[in-house]
Amino acid sequence: MKLAELEARFYALVTAPESVAKTLAALGPEARREVEAFVAGDGRLSAVERLDVYAGMYFFRIRDVLRDEYPRTLALLGETAFHNLVTDYLAGCPPAHPSLREAGARLPLFLGAHAAARERPWLAELARLERTRLELVDAADAAAVTLQALEQIPAPQFPALRLVRVPASVLLANHFALLPQWRGSEDAPETPEARPETLLVWRRDLDVFHRAIDAEEAECLERVGGGIAFAELCARLAIGRTDEVAAVRAFELVARWAADGLLCEPAADGRLCEPD
Repeated sequence: MKLAELEARFYALVTAPESVAKTLAALGPEARREVEAFVAGDGRLSAVERLDVYAGMYFFRIRDVLRDEYPRTLALLGETAFHNLVTDYLAGCPPAHPSLREAGARLPLFLGAHAAARERPWLAELARLERTRLELVDAADAAAVTLQALEQIPAPQFPALRLVRVPASVLLANHFALLPQWRGSEDAPETPEARPETLLVWRRDLDVFHRAIDAEEAECLERVGGGIAFAELCARLAIGRTDEVAAVRAFELVARWAADGLLCEPAADGRLCEPD
């Protein structure tokens, strides 16, 4: 047996949903003889039992990683249901990356179609929020502008100020209002209110935050994600408002984003443009 074939057989047996013994029994006696040819047994453990040690380690180590990554999903599902979810997940979405960090990346999407979420479809969105917060820990760094720095920009240059959202920020469009479930408050409803809600999730320094935002702020932040001039933001907010009221709203939003550390620091590379 070539090395590639041996590795493939080892991986298939270790990651199979059934025990190694049951998997080999289904494959027939020749498969068991092949295993005994490349795995040495002894008086303590047979070749099959040795492989079962690896199979157990494969599942339980990944399950424990996912327990740490999805604590709120685990708490709401319970230990048994979460264990069963992970079993089905690993069978349907085996890890495709050498790092355990990526093992649970597809769990929120998988959960959305799983029986565990049939009566609680909002669980998938809660899991997505947990995964997003985890991923933002490793998102790209960017120097954020401070409110004090914005106040020092000369008024004639402000309309051309290019607003760019920091890369460690994500907008999540949900179908349920999840914040009570996230907080785990005693007065949280058993089922979240079924209504659209956009969550802004971002990292500032080493801490990750999230908050609900209204539809207007969500649309503006989407535009800021690709970079827009302050004058463009004012023009968008002027729809249905006077220019003066739109400017006030724009300054309110920019001040809040700066306070949250959401805007990249203006630089001489074009983010701070010269006025026309």
